[in-house]
Amino acid sequence: MKQISLVLLVLALINTSCKHGGSVGGSYTITGKIENAVTGEMIICHQIIEEAKPDTAYLSSDGSFTFKGTITEPISASIYFPKSVTDGGQQQAINFFIEPGTIEIAAKKEDLQNATVKGGDCNKNLQEVIAIIKPYGPKMMALSDSIKKLYAAKNIAAAQNVQQAAMAMEVEENKAITKHIKDNPKSYASAYLAYQLNSYETNLYAAEAAYANLDASIQSSYYAVKLKKIIDQLKSTAVGTKAPDFTATDIDGKAITLSSFKGNYVLLDFWASWCGPCREENPNVVKAYDQFKNKNFTILSFSLDDNKDAWQRAVARDNLTWTQVSDLKGWASPIAGQYGIQAIPSNLLLDPDGKIIAKDLRGGDLINTLTGLFK
Repeated sequence: MKQISLVLLVLALINTSCKHGGSVGGSYTITGKIENAVTGEMIICHQIIEEAKPDTAYLSSDGSFTFKGTITEPISASIYFPKSVTDGGQQQAINFFIEPGTIEIAAKKEDLQNATVKGGDCNKNLQEVIAIIKPYGPKMMALSDSIKKLYAAKNIAAAQNVQQAAMAMEVEENKAITKHIKDNPKSYASAYLAYQLNSYETNLYAAEAAYANLDASIQSSYYAVKLKKIIDQLKSTAVGTKAPDFTATDIDGKAITLSSFKGNYVLLDFWASWCGPCREENPNVVKAYDQFKNKNFTILSFSLDDNKDAWQRAVARDNLTWTQVSDLKGWASPIAGQYGIQAIPSNLLLDPDGKIIAKDLRGGDLINTLTGLFK
């Protein structure tokens, strides 16, 4: 599952046209009106940067609100109600870029994601970029629903076929997004988009290419610096390098060290009980383990859970019979950070010497790769 929510993914996809030039930082005023809201209701404005604290405002009798502040460079942000969740469980939000000057927003409470945003070069081009990604959303949701139903019916082969189709569609969408980034090298939003896209894909070549494409004036911006950090992490866990050693605790409280598996082919699998795509992928991992466990192959799963009971229940329910470890620190896990894990499911295949020989093998790719190793 991607470490960004659907809200952040949409935000990444719709803000791609802020050009470097003129005033980079300065004061801003966000004024807006939300229909069908309650007088005095609290809304939140959250800048998508790690150190930012959410700002709050309260709606007037006509649904209007104001946020003011200063920024050092254009920053991605979202405005939402604390409990604004769709039927599908996703947080609704008004997604935009904060830039110096005035930004005007109009929305309906029940339809925040289709708000009208005016002000700033990024927001002028919002409809253009929405048009690029709009066709993919319903198709991907339909494929995801099919995958869930097929796994529930234990039709694993069909589910894997649909999963492959979803992955192909994702590649197609990413190509369109990557082209937009390439066409806008002086955009702060392109840096943000490149960071979000590559934090999910975790492909060293793609991340390096995206960073190199950014104009020199943008490479020192907040999101470009975060992209560079991902590149450095990916280099430390690139195919051909030795996997960094670590020690974590299994479900029974026993300390397990990665290097203790030396001499075996090991699939180091990062997942979590709360991660839907991870749970959908688990039957493939179980199949691989059952097929190759007697051929010098094993699995070490590292969970990004922070709740031991939930982790334990998922292990039992998904029949994960190999070694399971976690530090129960969720995304704050230093081990996940050491491996540059930005999204799950994610995995690395290690040879008997602990060298990484493949990454992110999902669906049929895992079985095919192991079949080639042990034929």
